[in-house]
Amino acid sequence: MPSVALLALIAMAAVSGCLGAVSGPERGPADSRTVESPSACSGDETAPDIGSAGALPASAGGFELTANRSVVAHGEPIAFELTNVADDRQTTGTRHRYALQRHVGGGWRTVTLFPGDRAGFNATALRHDPGEGLAWSFRTSAAGFSTGKFVVCERLPAGDYRFVYDGPSSLAVGFELDSAGGGTRTPSEYAR
Repeated sequence: MPSVALLALIAMAAVSGCLGAVSGPERGPADSRTVESPSACSGDETAPDIGSAGALPASAGGFELTANRSVVAHGEPIAFELTNVADDRQTTGTRHRYALQRHVGGGWRTVTLFPGDRAGFNATALRHDPGEGLAWSFRTSAAGFSTGKFVVCERLPAGDYRFVYDGPSSLAVGFELDSAGGGTRTPSEYAR
């Protein structure tokens, strides 16, 4: 007869697998499918309910969200990191709880949409030790942000954008998309 400890270990492993719980950093896209152009949209897309139309902090709840650039030219790469800046282990939801938003008419509008056959996020719990977290990288174009769970159904004009992560606290980090090709400045260069 199996021991109680062995049964408890098996049950814990099964529950952890069902919930999708992982420990440590999760890097890179989980699904590398890319929509090649905005014309791949069907018209049945929906916007995820992430963030707000108003201001959001870049740091709160033990996490900090950063971008490797403040200004980027259309088609160039940009990377974002969510880092546990607390002194103890912190938990977030799935790495897919993000949105790209464009500043329009005094507010923020989500441009990363769910395809017509998707409606929300799963209940995955990710644990992050201090200094660990999540990372994303994209090409700054509609096709570049149309990866994994999302599709962008419009061209991305020059302007102000922000990457939003919907964790225990919604966090956002802004960047400027520059169509003139003058973008590649790092945040420190942009501040000068």
